[in-house]
Amino acid sequence: MIYLDATIINVALPAIQDDFSANEQGVQWVVAAYSLTMAMFIMSAATLADQRGRRRVYLGGLALFAVASALCGLAPSLPVLVSGRGLQGVGAAVVNVASLALVSAAFPDPKMKAKAIGLWTAIASIGLALGPVVGGVLTETLGWRSIFFINVGVGAVGIVLARAVVAESRDPRPRDLDLAGQLLFIAGIGALTYALIEGPHSGWASPMIIGLFVGAVVLIVGFVVVELRSNEPMMDVRLFSDRVYDVAILTLFVVLFCIYGMTLITTQYLQNVRDYEPAQAGIVLGVYTLPVMILSPIAGALVVRSGSRPPIIWGLCALIVGLLILAAGIGGSIVFVVVGLLFIGAGGGLVLTPTTNAAMEAVPPDRGGMASGILSAQRALGSTAGFAIMGSILAGVIASTLPDKFAPYVPEPDLTTEVDAVVDSANPRAVVSVIGRAQPLPQPVRDRAELLAAADDAFVQGIRLALLIGAGLAVAILVAAFVILPRRVAREQKDMSISQSIVRQEDAGHIP
Repeated sequence: MIYLDATIINVALPAIQDDFSANEQGVQWVVAAYSLTMAMFIMSAATLADQRGRRRVYLGGLALFAVASALCGLAPSLPVLVSGRGLQGVGAAVVNVASLALVSAAFPDPKMKAKAIGLWTAIASIGLALGPVVGGVLTETLGWRSIFFINVGVGAVGIVLARAVVAESRDPRPRDLDLAGQLLFIAGIGALTYALIEGPHSGWASPMIIGLFVGAVVLIVGFVVVELRSNEPMMDVRLFSDRVYDVAILTLFVVLFCIYGMTLITTQYLQNVRDYEPAQAGIVLGVYTLPVMILSPIAGALVVRSGSRPPIIWGLCALIVGLLILAAGIGGSIVFVVVGLLFIGAGGGLVLTPTTNAAMEAVPPDRGGMASGILSAQRALGSTAGFAIMGSILAGVIASTLPDKFAPYVPEPDLTTEVDAVVDSANPRAVVSVIGRAQPLPQPVRDRAELLAAADDAFVQGIRLALLIGAGLAVAILVAAFVILPRRVAREQKDMSISQSIVRQEDAGHIP
């Protein structure tokens, strides 16, 4: 439900905009409010789950999400709808971290845990994939408010089932509330996420965005200092001294950066260059979710047999190949796009489960909520950064190349006006706009074949560069994973040789 609601809203945005007579900026915050509050309250939800009980907090999160959904469905104005979406984001943060912590606690056996996390990842992918389809059907048949009311019923069923079959788990030791850490994290991540969301739209060099980034750095540094001095930290930052844990966390960030960034710019390509309707674009983009759904549980089984390293390495290789195929084939046959998406989905399916499993295993079981919170924070920041940076690369290339392309056909001052309009059409806020309505190219550009061809060419160049930068980041994390992640076979052989040596010494009488 919570992953479904990350994307279900996009198809309904035109209807919402029409009902409330809202401008583009206002309606985009219907999406952004969800992402922003979810990122801000992830670690607070994690601490609450460990302290108060994960099932108890999970039930509270479901109830909050259902109530917030009802508020969205009944919203009489856009500000009320945006507020309801913000409350939904808080509920989603709670449900997200508590659900993964509950799954981890329910399966203490490492083999079963890896398989369970694989299923958890696959179900999340199903939610993301179904969002645009479900949103489109409900919006067309029952109206946009129905996409929120359906959550009330789903939440009620979830509460009944969780009370019936889910066992409670929590940190057995009473812990004090790290209030300073909570507030610093909320403020720091909130400032960072807001800057990433708003940066592509307001301009990265604007005083507000620079101020937000500087403020976020100061707050996050303050957070680290407070956590290092705290006896009961909300987030044990000492975990980041473990190189294997760091690689797992960074891998998760980079993979989601690439996948979500690719999703945004491919949406722009399908709708602005190939003139696909949102539903058609959704079908094409849905291709990459199929390997994720299939391979996530399989990756869990691979972790059991061979450890986390092999599926992570192979998954990163598949991701890189997919990004390169997409970069090379963009602007050509749609077949190249589909093949690239399949490889990218395979990479995500192979990587996400073992990295999640490795990070969850690095944290003591009594701090499962904290581990889940850290992972969820990486997911939120990685996806938001992917949207912001890849979207900005696309817009930057268009802004730098299009004036020369348009100059032979359009005189000033119309040249600057039309270039700016094309750049705006490629540069939405950095939010989950998988199948949202693309901004159309300005009428003078669409009406002249030479201008339309020049705009399409600029779009393709920008998308290609963004994909190549994503592939470069994936190569860097592949090298780090190859060097740092342990080889399970080698470790087991070492353990066996130590055991055999002890047995020989016992037989020789050297060890009593």
